Amino acid sequence: YNYELFKEIDVLPTLKIRKMKTRWGVYNRRTHSITLNSQLLEYEFEKIDYVIIHELCHIIHFDHSKNFWNLVSKYCPDYKMIRKELKK
Repeated sequence: YNYELFKEIDVLPTLKIRKMKTRWGVYNRRTHSITLNSQLLEYEFEKIDYVIIHELCHIIHFDHSKNFWNLVSKYCPDYKMIRKELKK
């Protein structure tokens, strides 16, 4: 996935990877950074892409509103299926 295709933001955030106990990813507004759970490296690219897209969408919508999920679905139309698989 080419994240530069994500047209809603001008500057990509910095990316961090670390072990996280309860989340797949998190966007930090203050530092404009996305932290990904290192366990994601064990998953297929589509799942990693979904988590990154999810966090990029938080730059635009810092909530889980309908607008947020509409933006997620623009870049990841099968996000519902991927979310289910990640929750297993």
